[in-house]
Amino acid sequence: MKAEREPMEAAGAGERRDIVLPGGCLLCDGDLEVRLGERGHAASFCPRCHWISHPHMRRADGAVHVIHPAGGIA
Repeated sequence: MKAEREPMEAAGAGERRDIVLPGGCLLCDGDLEVRLGERGHAASFCPRCHWISHPHMRRADGAVHVIHPAGGIA
């Protein structure tokens, strides 16, 4: 589930949009703030644990999917 501050359809070329994903933080389950930028670039921030990331974004099935790829192999 996601909560949008502004509808995604209103975004024009070159505009940024912010969305909040309730419980979306992988570290602490806090609300994840995601900024969608130009050309599909995204940055996320958790105000609870201060985790900053640059997730991959993908649109499919009428939804926006936030993907955090693994940083390494254990």
